[in-house]
Amino acid sequence: MTKQERIKQIQDEIQKLQVELYQLNPYAALPTMSNKKFGEEWSEPWILQHVPNLKKENGPGHDMRGINYPLIEVKSSRITFDGAWTQNQLHPTQADAYLFIWYNCNEGTEQLCLISSNDLMQNCSVSQQHGDGCYSMRATINNRKVLSKYMIPSWEKLNEMV
Repeated sequence: MTKQERIKQIQDEIQKLQVELYQLNPYAALPTMSNKKFGEEWSEPWILQHVPNLKKENGPGHDMRGINYPLIEVKSSRITFDGAWTQNQLHPTQADAYLFIWYNCNEGTEQLCLISSNDLMQNCSVSQQHGDGCYSMRATINNRKVLSKYMIPSWEKLNEMV
């Protein structure tokens, strides 16, 4: 077998394995996406596909509209090996609630969290990001504890809540 034939054989095998990987883990390709492509082009349509009670409605500080929460800001993250995350560009006066989704790209799982803007500002530790009412929030012990109370067990349950 020539070197070129072996290279082609390896590339074919990799392609077959990637197809199988993406069938088993829909989040496996997420680390290769740019932030914009991941958030706006992949995550938001994925959410809308799984949560029919949400409707796309972009506006200042919000991405979607629900039945019980008129203005919802979506913050999607690809979690790292240590589970760290930072949520940027939080504008609590422009959204009724925040939908945080953390995709575990290694395990093919996700964590869903829905919290009202009021509860977020009253109970979480946030930092002023800009002077215009914009905040950021890190995965501190306190924030993880607070958000754990707002975790949603499934897409179906989230659909009922929004």
